[in-house]
Amino acid sequence: MSTLLPFTFTTPNLPTGPASKEQPLTNPIEMLLCHYPLGRYRQNPNFMLVHARPNPFDEYQGSLYAILTAGSDAPLAPSTDPLKKKFWMKTYSENKGMLEQLEAQGILRRTGEEEEQGYVKLIAVETIIQHGQWAEFCSGCETYEDLGGETRLLRCSVCKDTYYCKKECQTTHWPLHKAVCKQFRKEAAAAARRT
Repeated sequence: MSTLLPFTFTTPNLPTGPASKEQPLTNPIEMLLCHYPLGRYRQNPNFMLVHARPNPFDEYQGSLYAILTAGSDAPLAPSTDPLKKKFWMKTYSENKGMLEQLEAQGILRRTGEEEEQGYVKLIAVETIIQHGQWAEFCSGCETYEDLGGETRLLRCSVCKDTYYCKKECQTTHWPLHKAVCKQFRKEAAAAARRT
């Protein structure tokens, strides 16, 4: 598996410089792209930005920085590269300006597809970084991989889409995952028959 690929991100409402107890979050912010399996639409996988490391100056700061995936079931063809993912990105409101920064750093690229949803326009994007370079989410204890972690998460050997940090998390989560895992296997088999 590849190594996590951190990148820096800036936001206009934070000062620039080293973090401290008085100012625990400053620009630039070290981030990771993170895939998480919540939701039912495999054609629109969920991605978010998470802090690359725990904040030593703020123990209450969570990992999550921003949710990138827009909730949409609009059709979106999967990436032709099995190591990359395409999804509908929310580029308005609190996410305004994020896509441009992620494109400039070689994290995401626009596919040219757009979808009107109410008063907003969703933009289809594809990951430039590959599977293994983004962080994963433990479906059992709901933690994210970060640069401070000693090992990478383990993948469900059946559906290959859900991750766990340890066997206990997988065992605890199995009653919830069982039906989804079966559905993912059916979808993968159908896709394999089409190619």
